[in-house]
Amino acid sequence: MKVDNLVQSMKQKMSNRNVYFCWSGGDDSNLLLRIILNACINNLCNFTIITILFPQHAYSEEKLNNSIDFFKKQNINIQILKTEAKIDNSVLYTDVCPICKSIRRTRFLEYYMSIHKEGDLILTGHNLSDLMSYYIELCIFQLNFKSSTTIENRFLEVNNKFLQSYQAEDNIENFRPMLNLSHLEIQELLLSGPLSTSLPLEIMSQKCYWINQRKRLLQDYFVKSNVSSDFSSVKKLLINNFRMPSLEEFKKLPFDTYLM
Repeated sequence: MKVDNLVQSMKQKMSNRNVYFCWSGGDDSNLLLRIILNACINNLCNFTIITILFPQHAYSEEKLNNSIDFFKKQNINIQILKTEAKIDNSVLYTDVCPICKSIRRTRFLEYYMSIHKEGDLILTGHNLSDLMSYYIELCIFQLNFKSSTTIENRFLEVNNKFLQSYQAEDNIENFRPMLNLSHLEIQELLLSGPLSTSLPLEIMSQKCYWINQRKRLLQDYFVKSNVSSDFSSVKKLLINNFRMPSLEEFKKLPFDTYLM
């Protein structure tokens, strides 16, 4: 039922538009891509897959080439965006994730801003473990809250992960088809049933070096403890204990902060 509802919402949102799907190769994006291909939603729009190869060590060239060959045979456009950027070993572990995000966003914008058109749809995904870890991060901010621009921006950025849709300039829409699934449910769907296919979508060779950082530790805890919830419950926690910023507040941030 959850997947059926997700398919219907994506069909309505994606039909007859230029759609750019940000595919990292992780479990969330692999499942979302399989859902799109299985339901043939990609045939309803001008569909482009975008993969940003960062951090470089995480991706397998052989597996990536197999995926590229597959998409070419299916007449599906895929853009592989490479970058020479690196994260210095001297960087504090607490700063790694923000730097990685900045590198990925910069590379995305280098590609996208030269081709964007009015009404484009940019597609990403998150699961419940992501959202619960973001909620706890907000709790930590609340304990140390200061009226600084940096903390305010981070507060807005964490909050915007709970928005399913965000309209930017030129009617460009960032859309997050929320995977209202636990990590365990995602794994089960990837391993069994109609979404468990032989599609060559496993492009990662290893996990990120900095996998045990910040929210990822929390995500891992939720997975190992089999903690589950649903989107409405987590969002209710957010609104009851904090607040949902206005769209005008969100517009203080660059639109790409919504993506990754």
